[in-house]
Amino acid sequence: MKQTFFFILLFLAIFSKVFASDSLVLIKRVPLTARLFATDPIGNIYVITGNNALVKYNAKGDSIGFFNEIKKGKIVQLDASNPLRILLYYSDYGNILVLDNVLSLKSTIKLNSLGLVNVPCIANSADGSIWVSDPAGLLLKINNKPEINFTTSLRNVLEKAIDPLYMTEYDRSLYIVDSTEGIFKFDQFGLFKTRYPFHTRELQLFNSYLVYYEAPYLISFNTLTFQENKIMLPNVEDIKQVRVERNVLYILGNTSLDIYSLDTKNGQ
Repeated sequence: MKQTFFFILLFLAIFSKVFASDSLVLIKRVPLTARLFATDPIGNIYVITGNNALVKYNAKGDSIGFFNEIKKGKIVQLDASNPLRILLYYSDYGNILVLDNVLSLKSTIKLNSLGLVNVPCIANSADGSIWVSDPAGLLLKINNKPEINFTTSLRNVLEKAIDPLYMTEYDRSLYIVDSTEGIFKFDQFGLFKTRYPFHTRELQLFNSYLVYYEAPYLISFNTLTFQENKIMLPNVEDIKQVRVERNVLYILGNTSLDIYSLDTKNGQ
């Protein structure tokens, strides 16, 4: 009995760590009003302002680029996972704009021309194509022409229909965040691999870690060891979005983007 109790205590000590928000050090506060933002792997920040413009900042929070296309409608998603290929998704007209690293427009992909309407979310792919989720339950890959290169039905590989909120590709796997069912992992061919029952609206991946925000915590979950670390975030009532890059924490609030150093050893 004592041995069992010891292992329970050991499990709790190893697999559940909570760090206080006072472990965070504010590096810079950038005053701005924004709807959403993204980061890339080298620490650049991409902010969508209230008037639908894209502003690029470097890792220090200094403005280094600007893009605005008011005729395309409202930007509902921004994918900066590839800093050389930024995707802006305008759902009103079903357009994806592809920008380069200096925010110059390279191409416009019209989803409606492929018969794809009311697409909830998209994601960059390492092979140069774009993942698209379809309301009919299809998962597709398209190229820049645009042409559909690949299609699979999620209804054929899952027990129930899902409602995608967000998608991201990492290490040749696609992760889809569902509004109620959690996070679904698929391989590069759209075959279902596993599900993580975590509730969030966005997801990042670093090696074996899933990193996501679920108020009031920033959570990192190791998919190999099942270790979960949590950081209590400050001013939760003001938080719109949270991201992490290169041991730096970015928190978008109502009036600013706050940049913190992330010194706790939470797996990134």
